[in-house]
Amino acid sequence: MNFKTFRFSLVLFFFLILMTGCFSFRDNDKSLYRLMEKKEIAFEINYLEEYPLRWLWYENTDKEAPILLFIHGAPGSSSAFLSYIQDDTLREQFSILIIDRLGYGYSDYGNYRAIPQQFEAINTLMNEVHANKQKVYTVGHSYGGTIAGYIAIQDPKWLTGTVMIAPAIDPEQEKYFWFGKLAWYKSTRWMVSKSLRVAADEKYSHEKELRRFVNHWDKINSPILHIHGDKDGLVPYGNINFSMQNIPKNWLEVKTIPGEGHLIPFTEKELMISEIQKFIGTN
Repeated sequence: MNFKTFRFSLVLFFFLILMTGCFSFRDNDKSLYRLMEKKEIAFEINYLEEYPLRWLWYENTDKEAPILLFIHGAPGSSSAFLSYIQDDTLREQFSILIIDRLGYGYSDYGNYRAIPQQFEAINTLMNEVHANKQKVYTVGHSYGGTIAGYIAIQDPKWLTGTVMIAPAIDPEQEKYFWFGKLAWYKSTRWMVSKSLRVAADEKYSHEKELRRFVNHWDKINSPILHIHGDKDGLVPYGNINFSMQNIPKNWLEVKTIPGEGHLIPFTEKELMISEIQKFIGTN
């Protein structure tokens, strides 16, 4: 088999997988409990009825331990950050909360919600969880990083600091890919999973949404760390320049990861944990 034939076969294989709509990017409660039991990690799965919103919760024995709130990208779910809740170092130092964002996982699956609605759901949850008034740090990746940034702009009382990893925050830097249209066009949209449809809805609404608060980044009033790989092919590295130009310098820290792409929370997990720890240690 020559290279062209192999490449075509590979593309066809993944397309057929998409055709089945089986890329749901989520694990049900039973699967999550079974997985965590094998790791001997005690955690809870809860639902915020109002929206609804599913959230995974590991509570540190120290009731004053800071909370890490992880916000996944698109498509995805709380499953994306399971390796973080399984990390011994993080569990020793923090309580850990991971959400299924609205539209994903088991949080009103398949229904698109704009960034302000995503914020309202998270804000409602944190006002409920934040009973002990611990410090709270959001950690958002990709579209989740965008939402984490929006939360920082809103400056809720519970927020202490923000880590944005490869966030898409500059409307001038938005990139579009042909394969994303499979989940956008009505003629092919029915073929793919609900998770991919919501991701497409977010993608093709994202630039317009970003422009609605493009001039509000100077309202940020808490520490914020922007981490980005300089070889990111999905969310351009230029987004880091947007942060440097728009977020107040006294609150902003930037970190470039040389030679790395968009999936750095997973390809460079240990480095991300180290950066999170250093950021929290100084804020």
